[in-house]
Order: sequence, then C-alpha cells, then structure tokens
Amino acid sequence: MSLKYRSDIDGLRTLAVMPVIFYHAGMTLFSGGYVGVDIFFVISGYLITSIIVRELDEGRFTIANFYVRRVKRIFPALYFLLAFTFVLSFFSLMPAHFEGFGKSVVSTVLFGSNILFWRESGYFDAQAETKPLLHTWSLGVEEQFYIFFPVMLMLIARYGSKKYVRFALTLFVLSFGLSVWGTKNYPEAAFYLIPFRTWELMLGALIALGFFPKTDKPVYLHAMSVTGFLMLCASVFMFETTTPFPGYAALLPCVGTALIIMAQGGIVNRVLSLKPFVWIGLLSYSLYLWHWPLFALRNYWESIHIPEFYKSDVFIIFLTFAFSSFSYYVVEKPLRVKKIQNKKVFFRYTYAVMAAGCIIGGYVIVKNGLPSRIPPQAAKYAKTEKGAFEIPQCFGMAPEKITLDGLCIMGDKKVKPSYILWGDSHALVLADGFDEYGKSHGLSGILASKAACAPLQGVTRSTKPKNFNCVEFNDRMIELIQSSAIKNVLINARWRAASAGDAPHFYIKDNETVKSSKEENYNVLGRGLARTLDAMKGKNVYFLMDNPDFPYDVPRELAKLSVLQKYLPALAENSNVGISRGEYEQGNEKVREILKELSGRYTFATAELADGLCPEKHCIGEKNGVSLYMDDNHLSHAGAVLATEGIAPMISKIAFQ
Repeated sequence: MSLKYRSDIDGLRTLAVMPVIFYHAGMTLFSGGYVGVDIFFVISGYLITSIIVRELDEGRFTIANFYVRRVKRIFPALYFLLAFTFVLSFFSLMPAHFEGFGKSVVSTVLFGSNILFWRESGYFDAQAETKPLLHTWSLGVEEQFYIFFPVMLMLIARYGSKKYVRFALTLFVLSFGLSVWGTKNYPEAAFYLIPFRTWELMLGALIALGFFPKTDKPVYLHAMSVTGFLMLCASVFMFETTTPFPGYAALLPCVGTALIIMAQGGIVNRVLSLKPFVWIGLLSYSLYLWHWPLFALRNYWESIHIPEFYKSDVFIIFLTFAFSSFSYYVVEKPLRVKKIQNKKVFFRYTYAVMAAGCIIGGYVIVKNGLPSRIPPQAAKYAKTEKGAFEIPQCFGMAPEKITLDGLCIMGDKKVKPSYILWGDSHALVLADGFDEYGKSHGLSGILASKAACAPLQGVTRSTKPKNFNCVEFNDRMIELIQSSAIKNVLINARWRAASAGDAPHFYIKDNETVKSSKEENYNVLGRGLARTLDAMKGKNVYFLMDNPDFPYDVPRELAKLSVLQKYLPALAENSNVGISRGEYEQGNEKVREILKELSGRYTFATAELADGLCPEKHCIGEKNGVSLYMDDNHLSHAGAVLATEGIAPMISKIAFQ
C-alpha cells in the first residue's frame, strides 16, 4: 500500500518555495523568506519516514528501491539544470568565478555542496549573490539525510524492536541542542551542515511516527492550521538576515509547518489543496532549482546595458516559471513515473552521469576556470594575485604568540623599523605599497594585521564566533606598541563599512553595545577609536582614511567590460569602472564626523589614501590595463602602490622623525 496522496502537502510546498524566490529577488517584505528551506526539511522528514516505515512494516522495503525512487525524483531535473547552467556559466563567468562554479558542480554531484559553501561562507554575503549553485546546499543536507536515515531505520526494524520514535526523538534532541549552540558559536556551520539541521527533518519524522497526539475535531484542526500558518507568516515577514539562525528561531517555521501537516482537514489545509497552490507545489522542486541560477547570473551581469525590464525581478520570476514548467513536464515527471526494469543498469547509468559531472567540473578546476575562453585583456583583469604579505605570519597568528620581532617587515629590511602599520585586511593589502616605497626610500615598518579586526580597542564583529578574538588581538598590539621604542603608529581599516553597517557581517560591538545595528555601529566605532587613541598617547598616530569601496567586484567588472567591448561593443557603451570622489566622501561622512569630534580630545594626523586613487575627483578601478582592486574593496598590488604614492609626504615625514 502506498502512502495516501495529500494535496495540501503540495500546497504547503508553495508556502515553502515562493518566500524563498521572493527573498532572493530582494523583496524586503519577505526578509525571512529563507525559512522556506526549513519548511521543505520538515516536509521531507515527514514524507520519507512515512514511506520507509510503512514499507518496513509491510516487509517490502529495500535500499535499492529507495534509492531508485530518490534518483528518479532528484537527478533528472538537477542534472538538466546543471547542464544548462554550465553552458550559461561557460559564456558568462570570469575564470576565477567559473573555477568556483566547477567546484560547486563537483560538490553538488557528490552530495556535498553544503560543505563547500560552508567552507566558503557565507550565505548572506555579497559574493554569494553571484554563485549560481549556492542554493544546492539544501540538497546536500537532504541527500546526506537520505544516505544515513533509511539504513538506520532498517537496522532498527531488524535489531531494535522497531523503536523508531526513540531513535528519532534522540536525534531531534541532540541536533536541536547542537543547533542552538552552533548558531551562537559557529553560525556558518550551523546554517549549512546536517548535524545542526537534522532536528528539522526529525520533527517531520516524529509526526510520521505518531509521536504527537492526533485529533479529528474540526475546531482543533482549524486552530492548528491557522496557528501554523501565522507562525510561518511571522517567520517569513519578521525574520531578517541578522536573525540568529537556525537555532531557537527555526522553531517558528518548523513548528508552524508541523502544525499544518498534522492539521489535515483544517481551514488552511483546505485552501492549500486548491489547484493553484497544488500546481505551484508540484513545480516547487524545479522552481527551487531554477530560480537561483537565473537570479545569480542576473546579479553577475547586472551592470550590462540592456532594457531594465529584462533584468527585473518580474522578468526573472517569469523565466523561473517558464524553465521550471518545462523541466517538470518534459524532464522531471516523465522520468519519475518511468518503470525501471533492471536496477543494475539503472545505477550504472546513474554512476556514469555522476562521473561525467565530476570530470567536467574537475576539468574546469584544473584549468583554472578556462581563461582562454575570454580575451587576453579580460583574463588579465580577472586574474587576481594574492599580496606578498598574505601569509599567516603577517595576519593569522594567535594573539598570545605575537611579538614585534616576529611580525612581517615592510620595506628595506636592512634599516631599523620606524613605524607600525596596524589594522584589518585593508592594512594587510596596503602593505605591498609600503613595502615597495620602503625599499626605494630606505624605510621599513612592521605590519600588524588581522582580517576583519579594525584597530579598535574592545571592539569585535557581532556576527563572528566568540573565538574570533579581535579584542585579544588588539589588546596584544596595544601592549606591544606601548612597550616599543617605535614612535609612529599608522592605523588603517575598512572604516566606512564599520561605521555604516552596510552588511550584517560588518556589525560591530563592544561591552557598551545593547543591540547591534547600523545606527549603533557609528557609536561603537567612535568609542573604540577613542579607546585606541587614548592607549596610543605618547605615540605619533596617523589615521589612514581608507581606500574607496566599489559597489561591485572591480576585476570582474573590468573583465566583463573587456569581453563586451570585443564581442558586443554596443552593450559596453557609456560603461566605466569607477566612482566619483563625491560618492567616496558621502560614504565616509560619518567617519569624518567621528574624527572631527575626536580631534578635539586627541592628537593625531590624517592621511588620505584616496589622494592616490582618485585623480581629478574620480576614483579609478584600473590603470594602465591593470586592476587596482582584488574585489570590491581590497586593493591589489598595483592599487596598494598607487595609494601609497598618494600619501608619500606623510611617509617621508615618518622617515625623518
């Protein structure tokens, strides 16, 4: 006997997939639309457990039959998408990004894309918006679930007296506890990895196993379905990217989903059984697969000069439904209902397709994204080299192991260091410029940097794990600087982002912070900088106004522009890579307000990196055919050299102190 079809479950899938699509479209009303994935997890746990346990009880469950069904359900639409997206990416992505795409293809084929994207983190970062296969992380979680869960249930059926509930409940409790802990301490891992997500699948499993009491009373069913729906709405409309997730917050959409599943016959369930909801629910897998690659590639080429409608969310959503309908009716549905006569042959073809995916993705990786696909100048722009100082000794040492003698030296190593450059990753990449300048002018300095840690005493980033130790690093540097004979201290960081809170991962906090927010960032920056300047009394402090940020990945845009100029010059007209000095100043307005206020209490000098990067009131992204940036905010070697030339008078002053 097969599991009885429930049209309301397909309708529930509509409530899962549409918020995800609207969230990825950037619709602020659906700020928590990412919880649609959690709805899918609960549904999957319920359906898969129902099917497996029923077949185990009837004595007809086999692992082979289970995987045949899963392959037929998942692979056809997925591999059709991979093939199509590969072709689009081949002609769209620059080498470094195409190489990354190759990695995501291999990891998707091997059921491990969630692990890949966890290592690359993070889901809400700007760079994530242009990764065509980022959304397959959730497939990785489900596929890993399909690997271990059926085997465990089969073993319990055979040797564990069919104590399925005890097993599922144990997994639920352990995983939920891990999720709460991980969300606070290791948020990226908690978001992507299956140990932190298993409880959501187990919640569905517990429903299927009858753990929760059932009722047939209409008033209770209606109350449950309405309550569940309101819980889903609350999470979709009230959650934000800054909401600690999954953890406790995920209970809201997951329990809401559970209530709707258990409320069969309730008023919301009846609405979800209507044909429009069921139809979208039937398309939901294809909709989920197709929407993100289309959005990601749109985001990647957003600056292209074509009619705005063809880049609009409305058009992309229309394309999503068009491709998804084709995928469902032509690829997914026919192959899913096809009878498999020979399982051995079926699995051989399955392995062959997987091997082909790995080989193709691996070839792209080995060939570094196939730079020969694009014009030589575009490939030159797109290739970003690591700075000479991007080694652990220069930016990755544990605070307790740092000594001034053990840090990296910039410039002429034959002369005694006369300054310390202290800051975050922006100071790290700037070191290339100081190094060249020092070698040609007989000057040397010490580099003290830690990525994402601005030189602000008592300040750290709120969305990083507790062991990120910005506070410990800066305290150690203050201790070393205070005890050093070196009088000149240069501090540099991505000040604008820290003050503006332009993205969740730039929220900063100190012991006086009540709640992290964009508004509070301004106050935290001022307090932290005041503490730093107070600790630097007796030193010559130079505050380096940071290099300009760009609203896009500079080498990527330069490379794309070169491609368009060669093949589609009409689309490259009126395009340039740069921002005005006015835009730079506007973005740094709050930073300058803080400096103005602090200048009345502390003595320090200000130097302008933008003077070397913004000739004639225009901040440039390239010079002489070379990109000045590695991404949207970090300077390349050439950019660091140019920025350093802009503050040469200040450096010369240091040399004679």
